[in-house]
Amino acid sequence: MLRLVRHRDFPFYTPKGAFPVGGALRDLLLGLRPKDLDYVALDPEKAAQEAQGRLGGSLFPLDAARGHYRLVVGGLTLDFTPLEGGLEDDLLRRDYRINALFWKGGGIFGLEGAERDLAKRVLVPVREENLYEDPLRSLRGVRLAATLGLGLPEATREALRRHARHLLAHPEALPARERVREELAKLLLSPRAAHGLALLEGLGLLAVYLPELPPLVGHFQGGVHHLDAWRHTLSVLFHLLWLWPEAPLEARLAALYHDVGKPLTRRFDPEVGRYRFLGHAEVGAEVARAALSWLRFPKEVQEKVAALVRRHMDRPPEEKGAFRRFLLKRQDLLPHLPYLMAADRLGAKGVEGEAWELLERFQEASEEPLPQRPLLSGDEVMALLGLRPGPEVGRALEALLLAQAEGRVGSREEAEAFLLYWKGGRPA
Repeated sequence: MLRLVRHRDFPFYTPKGAFPVGGALRDLLLGLRPKDLDYVALDPEKAAQEAQGRLGGSLFPLDAARGHYRLVVGGLTLDFTPLEGGLEDDLLRRDYRINALFWKGGGIFGLEGAERDLAKRVLVPVREENLYEDPLRSLRGVRLAATLGLGLPEATREALRRHARHLLAHPEALPARERVREELAKLLLSPRAAHGLALLEGLGLLAVYLPELPPLVGHFQGGVHHLDAWRHTLSVLFHLLWLWPEAPLEARLAALYHDVGKPLTRRFDPEVGRYRFLGHAEVGAEVARAALSWLRFPKEVQEKVAALVRRHMDRPPEEKGAFRRFLLKRQDLLPHLPYLMAADRLGAKGVEGEAWELLERFQEASEEPLPQRPLLSGDEVMALLGLRPGPEVGRALEALLLAQAEGRVGSREEAEAFLLYWKGGRPA
């Protein structure tokens, strides 16, 4: 049964014959500003064209055969889909009651219970069978809970667990990988990403969508680790966002996958009397690359995350010049790597002080920018050292750039003197 949830003006343009529905109305009622608007219309194409005539922007079909159109105006996205049956029929097909809303004539209407859910800020499915109409809906529910700070009542949790077991038993029912990627990216980009990942594991959805991660759950580590590998991973993700709230997606993915290689490399070392995980960074980098490839993340994201995972166990040198040299060799991973390393230490016990020291040294080293190119060109190096084109020129330029980073070379004259000394110490 439809109920008036609240009298409320809709602060965006609404074409004739179209009705705002779904998440935009939910966000308005939760005090948020929507970025995406959804409309149902008897003639979606006509409504979209009318909106374009009024607002401008770029209009294109998402699925012309099904009558799905999208208008992009600046940072706002307007989606138009067909109204099938009445408005109440449309709401009954939606995922969660707080999303089953439409606006008409100055009021927002919803299903029985929607107003209560909004007041309590909880997520309740319209009907459990609706989860099976679109298999992504359980993952979306976790993402909404994390990003909007919504509670999951026990009945909702049980429904999501049943859906997770169904998806595990019927992998052919899984949604398109691109859709999974988008939901996971939105979840990870939330300030409550660690909470969202914990929910995924507790509901059985981690095994559905990120099957390489459940082996971390309950995986004993020992040494400086007071947490099992999964809780440590969540702690590292939490601390990364605490240290660097604007951390980009690649850094968050690296935190999630940084120890994924541990279950594959765990060996007991009788000499030290504990388990060791030799090579877990290298193995984890390959696991992360394969997982992100399966989820259709862009190639550059795959490579950046794999490189961060591979390098997260590197030990920065103490001396300032050597530390700048260390950073120069990894400057394509900055500032991601120092923050990941610091978060890894904060997620352990007894090494927290190393995190602050590392970040302090990184900030100090960053006061003077790292050199981006050698002070001499390749031609100048060949003329100075009497070299022909070849690998030796590249080695000379690399040595010069590293010396600049260390602060040993600051002018062209010093660069020439350094290279002459460098060549003199090289075997003939």
